[in-house]
Amino acid sequence: MTYMNMVISESLRKWTLSAAADRLCSKDYTLTDDEGIKLFEFKAGDNISIPICGLHWDERFFPQPQRFDPERFSERRKKDLIPYTYLPFGVGPRSCIGNGYALMQAKGMLYSLILNYKIEASPRTTKDLWESARGFNIIPTTGFWMQLVPRK
Repeated sequence: MTYMNMVISESLRKWTLSAAADRLCSKDYTLTDDEGIKLFEFKAGDNISIPICGLHWDERFFPQPQRFDPERFSERRKKDLIPYTYLPFGVGPRSCIGNGYALMQAKGMLYSLILNYKIEASPRTTKDLWESARGFNIIPTTGFWMQLVPRK
């Protein structure tokens, strides 16, 4: 189950369900860099989009972000994750309320599929899902196809 958790976490990092999270700025705030130089000024009432895909695919936070590496989420390496850089369900009081339920459903479905079927890529599936993705929720325009071969 530990490795399955790592695979699901890495899948959610690499193929984020939502490209961004929106927030409403509650008070004026000045964003500065490490040297104190002003980068941007937010005003109360501004709409802010947090680019979740940008965080999940940033080499500063996830080396070789294009590589599928479940070991990123191993107990040994999990401590190296920088807080607020892995946000598959958002964070804070506005995070996805169904987070736990969604993960439980995904684990149950994956377990059942692996137990009963061999999962193979279909020739109809685009090799680069990001290349064909469109919209706020990352959905390949050509669909996502797989073949389930019954286990004997």
